[in-house]
Amino acid sequence: MIIHGSGTIESFIDVSGLNASLSSNVTVTAQIWVTHTWNGDLTIRLYGPDGSYITLSNQRGFLYDNVFNGTLFTDSASNSVSSYSFSNNIVASPLKPEQPFSNFIGKNTNGKWKLLISTTYDYYDRQLYGFILNIKGKTTKIKKSKNKYKK
Repeated sequence: MIIHGSGTIESFIDVSGLNASLSSNVTVTAQIWVTHTWNGDLTIRLYGPDGSYITLSNQRGFLYDNVFNGTLFTDSASNSVSSYSFSNNIVASPLKPEQPFSNFIGKNTNGKWKLLISTTYDYYDRQLYGFILNIKGKTTKIKKSKNKYKK
């Protein structure tokens, strides 16, 4: 999906068959492939089925291009998106998100998850090529969903 000018990209993944709520021994990760020529313009959020969300990245990446084109966001990463030293056209991965995935603990995992990428400036095109949400743990079944966009 290509967005020209200011606006948002949304991608949805339906999750079903997991235990009703996320427990503390469950790991959630998200991997995204998004191209953009000024990543400091992007706000990237992940919404749970109940409408609550965490911010993966809030205007990070400065003036650099394509730094989130394959980024794995995970609470266990040694580098945080908020303090990472980005480089032009070099994918930053793995990264801790702005807000932890653990904010979803106790919330229902089943339903529609949404990745939302927004921008404030209308000078730069952006494209989402893919999004993987991974939820796994001792008390839930492993669930891996893919939603890929192609040109």
